[in-house]
Amino acid sequence: MTTLDNGTNSTPAPTLPAKPAVSMFAIGTAIGAILLTIITAISVGFSLGEIISNFGRKNSVVEGLLNPDWGQIWSRRSRSAFIETLQLAVLGTATGATVALPLALWSTTFGNPNRALRTLVRSFNNVIRSIPDLLWALLFVTAVGIGALSGLLALFFFSIAVTTKLTSDTLDGIDMGPIEAANASGASLTQMLRSAVVPQILPSYTSFVLYNFELNLRASAVLGLVGAGGIGARIEFFRGRGDWEKLWGLIVMFFLVVFIVERISVTLRRRLI
Repeated sequence: MTTLDNGTNSTPAPTLPAKPAVSMFAIGTAIGAILLTIITAISVGFSLGEIISNFGRKNSVVEGLLNPDWGQIWSRRSRSAFIETLQLAVLGTATGATVALPLALWSTTFGNPNRALRTLVRSFNNVIRSIPDLLWALLFVTAVGIGALSGLLALFFFSIAVTTKLTSDTLDGIDMGPIEAANASGASLTQMLRSAVVPQILPSYTSFVLYNFELNLRASAVLGLVGAGGIGARIEFFRGRGDWEKLWGLIVMFFLVVFIVERISVTLRRRLI
């Protein structure tokens, strides 16, 4: 601070920190990603003009999109299919998340001191995560037949994969102080996990479960295309008949349901974290 001749004080303006220079690695990565995208688009024959031209032509799919059957929103069969979809999503999420929490805890060194068992749990988690939900649905449709049970089993394993992965990542960054204090006080493994670990991850875990429910709600529509029940079965029925007006009306209804559920889920997740 300096004093001027008239007796007033002058404080120098604060200087803003200099922006960090962009590294050559980041520039090279961006250029490589752009080139890879261009090469891939050329190799698959991607043409934006052709896509726009196809949508500009008059065909039954586009006409159905422009004139959806709004009656599907109040249709009894559509409501039944949506209720079944919600039931699949809720049951699949609840059962999968219940199993995912101990699997995530047992995959850590402090939650599972046995190295061989920990490796087995991690290998099981990797196998579950490597199989997509649609493949699970196809496997269970073949094993138990067409219907809601196949979709429920597919969402159960899909929920285990998603929730276990997200919860495991959270466990890697928790505070080890409460764990050391619980071990020093002579707490058993179960007591230590219940008192020192679960309270730290509970808000994030609950948020992951809600996020997984959103994923399952969307996935249930796709699983129904292969015979795993839910709204997807009705979508496939209209698609097979070429009844695009009813199909798009059904999709509009599905969009409204997913949008409402997602808004509720986002609000709850913000309050939890």
